[in-house]
Amino acid sequence: MQIGSHLLKNNLVVAPMAGVTDRPFRQLCKKLGAGLAVSEMVTSNSLLYGSEKTRRRANHEGEVDPISVQIAGADPKMMAEAAKYNVDNGAQIIDINMGCPAKKICNVMAGSALLKDEPLVAQILRAVVNAVDVPVTLKIRTGWDKQNRN
Repeated sequence: MQIGSHLLKNNLVVAPMAGVTDRPFRQLCKKLGAGLAVSEMVTSNSLLYGSEKTRRRANHEGEVDPISVQIAGADPKMMAEAAKYNVDNGAQIIDINMGCPAKKICNVMAGSALLKDEPLVAQILRAVVNAVDVPVTLKIRTGWDKQNRN
């Protein structure tokens, strides 16, 4: 499997999971054979505030390439800034979260709630892809809930 110029050793990908896929867990998964382990979700808002939690999540010291970071948000400009911030801190792949069904994420029109607004999805994708020179991937569901499929 290949993402941009990154040839993965296999197609085993550890999905980004908030509170689970921290750096030690990703390192362990890669050591045990995962081709890619994506970071836990980082919201685009927190990047602007430079919180300790965000700085910790942006630390990729000792990680095996490729380094993939997931960002989440609903504002194209802030998402582009979040992508740049993460690339500047070592991300080699940016993953955009449009799959999280958690209410606290969907209530701010992020995660799977974005699927309700396809023009906004296009704006976010365009902004992020144009902001960075690394591959951009997308975590997505078939719809924003069981009754509504795109």
